[in-house]
Amino acid sequence: MAKVYGKRKVVVIGDGRVGSSAVFALFQQPWVDEVGVIDVVLPGHKDEATGQWVKGFNAMHNVEGDALDMEDGASLLDTPSKVVAAKWSDEPGKEGADYSIVDDADVIVITSGGPQKPGQTRLDLIDMNSKIVEGIAKQLKPHLNDHAVVVVVSNPCDVLTWVVWKVLGIASNRVIGSGCVLDSSRLRQEIGDDLGVSYKSVHADIIGEHGDSEVAAYSVANIGGTPIKEYYEKHTALKGAALDKHLADIHEAVWKAAYNVIALKKATNYAIALSITRIAKAIITDEKAVLPVSVLADDKVLDGKAAGVYLSLPSILGANGVEGIVAPEYGKKDTEALLKSAETLKSHNASVKF
Repeated sequence: MAKVYGKRKVVVIGDGRVGSSAVFALFQQPWVDEVGVIDVVLPGHKDEATGQWVKGFNAMHNVEGDALDMEDGASLLDTPSKVVAAKWSDEPGKEGADYSIVDDADVIVITSGGPQKPGQTRLDLIDMNSKIVEGIAKQLKPHLNDHAVVVVVSNPCDVLTWVVWKVLGIASNRVIGSGCVLDSSRLRQEIGDDLGVSYKSVHADIIGEHGDSEVAAYSVANIGGTPIKEYYEKHTALKGAALDKHLADIHEAVWKAAYNVIALKKATNYAIALSITRIAKAIITDEKAVLPVSVLADDKVLDGKAAGVYLSLPSILGANGVEGIVAPEYGKKDTEALLKSAETLKSHNASVKF
């Protein structure tokens, strides 16, 4: 389908805590005209005792309720947008949601899947969630237009982005993962609070896996253009081994952040919703923003040693999705950790059965 200019439409697949939070955040943006929402309609079954048909679980009722709820507040926004539920059926033998809602979408966000539970790593979710996103991608494929960018948020984000790319069979620049955008936000906030400077003046990224092998790329981090270690040495009493430990402690706090939230309320949803919104904005407004999203590494990145793996690297995002991978010269320690992260992801990709 040819691009419908000015449509400014995002479709969110999955209306759980992450999906519904993302829909609400997107609904409020002046650069979005319409947010579509899809969720699951499960088949019913015949009760053997009574012979009666028992309807399956239908999450589309919740989608319709969310759409009505948000629409009730549309007049309170400066630039009202719409929230539209996908059409669906629970008729026996014809159960399902209508994916034609994505026909004219600019951005499609996949959030469906089982959430990370206390004590679980993101990679523990591979078996269950790879099957879920594979099924979604197969339903999505016939309705995918020639310009839409697919953003995978479901965990483990990097592996599942690779799965969706494989199933859709489209150019990798149009399939990205939310990756380490949120992790990098956490890192910048920790450093900004620590030094008493604006978050926007902290240029530091988490790269690699969105998960336990993530890397804090301190070798290229800076505060307003000053290398981060140099800034700390000039403005604090820290230096040498003490500074290295301090920065490692900051990274550990970032790494633990999601686990802390999950332990308290069993899910993370608001911050990732804002991350989704930030990514969608870069695409819909053709912003050319550099964000650490999960992208398919090629032969030009890390001398080709991570080729074929989705992992987070600073990338230029615009209307065509990934319009370039920014590959700074990371220090030896960061490079080795990044390659180790890539190997972890490669081994998990190999475990997925299509």
